Formats: sequence, C-alpha cells, structure tokens
Amino acid sequence: MDDKKINDLLLEYLTKTSKEIKKKTLKGEGRKIMGEVINRPEDLEIEIDQVGEKVLENLLKKYKIRAVVFSEGGKIIKSSDEPDFYGALDPFDGSVLYLKGFEHNWYSALSFYDKERKPIVSGVVDILNDNFYLAQRNKNYFLEIKKNKRKKVFPQKINKPKDSLVLASYLMSSRYSSKLIDFFGDFIKSLPPKALLYPQGGPFIYTYLAKGLVDAYLMFDEPRSEIDPGFPFAKFAGSQIISVKPNGSYQDYEFIPGKQNEKVELLIATSNPKLRDQLIKHYVKEYEKRRAFRP
Repeated sequence: MDDKKINDLLLEYLTKTSKEIKKKTLKGEGRKIMGEVINRPEDLEIEIDQVGEKVLENLLKKYKIRAVVFSEGGKIIKSSDEPDFYGALDPFDGSVLYLKGFEHNWYSALSFYDKERKPIVSGVVDILNDNFYLAQRNKNYFLEIKKNKRKKVFPQKINKPKDSLVLASYLMSSRYSSKLIDFFGDFIKSLPPKALLYPQGGPFIYTYLAKGLVDAYLMFDEPRSEIDPGFPFAKFAGSQIISVKPNGSYQDYEFIPGKQNEKVELLIATSNPKLRDQLIKHYVKEYEKRRAFRP
C-alpha cells in the first residue's frame, strides 16, 4: 500500500475530529463520565473521547485500510483480523481539563505502525489553535490551517546552556508529580531561574521535542497509551526516547501492540545524548542514595 492512502486518512481524521469536538465543546456537551481509564485511577473516560474513535472507525472503512488500533480508553478499533497496520490513538488528550472547565491543551493524536512495529505516520491536532503536526517517513511538518501554511520541522540537537533548558513532565496529578519531585527535585532546584519546568505531558509533547520547544520530557510510570500516539515525532527528529532502569541501563522505547495499558518505569526523552546521560546519572545517584537508607 502506498503512503498516500494512509496519509490522506490521517489528515481527514485530524480535520473531522477537531471539527466535531469543537461543535460539542461549544455546546458544553460530552462531559458524561463513561468510566475510569484502565490502570489509571487519575484519569477518566468521558463521552467526548468517543468522537475520535467513531471518526476513525468510519475512515478505516472508507479507505479500506486493514488495521488494529489501540485507543487510550482501552477500546480496540479493528478493521481486519489480518492487519497491514497497527495504530495508537488518543482521541481527546485534555478530556480531564475539559471536564473541569479548562480550555487548555486539547489535542487528538493518531499514529500508524507497520507489521514490524516501526512508525510510518503520526498526526497531532491542536484543537484550540487549528494547528496540525504531521510526521511522515522521518520528516515532520507543522501546518497552520488558518494561514494555509506548511513548513518542515527540523531536528533539534543543540546542546543548550543550562539557563535555556526546558524540562517537561506531567505534574497535574500527585500520582506523577510526587515521584518526579522525589528523584529529580534537586536537579530542578539546581536549574537557573530562566530555565523552565513545563508541567504538561502526553502524546503532543513529542511535537514540542521535535520543534525544539522542549529539551527533555521525564515521566515515572508513564502509560504506553500516552506515548504511542505521538512519540514518532520525536523519533523522526532524532530525539532520544528511552526506558531507564535504576542501575542506569536503558533501551530505546518501542511500540508493542496490545501493551498500551502497561506503564514504563522511567521514560526519558531528550533532544540530545548529553542531556540524556546527565539525567540518567542523576537518577542513579538518587536511587542509590535512597537504597542506602533502606533497612
């Protein structure tokens, strides 16, 4: 199958999902709680999460693409028992914010992988600002829909001075922020005042890594469902995306079909190897310090 067909599906998915979500949010619809997200007591699935899932189901039929797509809420969207592609979907990243009345950080993200689990295409739509991010075969693009502008996003591998660093981590739930502060609190305290700790995360953060807005993304116990729909952007840009053990060993993060409800002990995504190694070294030191005080 040529790339055009799946690229067209991806672009249509981002466009339709964004429009449908906007219609519902303008009316205040879609806040009905459907249940907790599997293995994630801090998150909820609400009615508006189903918008993107329904759009994708219809598009897989329209384009006759054989795929199995794993959605964040645990739903599996299957158009064939013998798929040519696997997919990872976050239909509405920002649903908890919407539920609480915040108009901030609303995204939808979708990625497709081949049978060997290698990323092919990925798309993220910034719903509130009408911006698209597209990753296609090792190239990233940023589209401003209102201005009809499309430009390439080039890899960012600059070793920035410490006072220019931007570190990101999802801090809005104590389930994640407490462990980050425990292990990386001293590292954060050591940063100059002009460095920035960006308190957000999820699939869209990998577009920020690709653009060079964020230099590192740190997450303890990050669900794979929050990684898989967006990480191809950072991978195509040459970022380091790894899972780290307390002894300092690490391996490149990989998409694994059917494992989306599992969590990564420590995920580190950085724009360059030097920063990656600094963060690993700090983590190992802090881990050893705590182990020394155990009975």
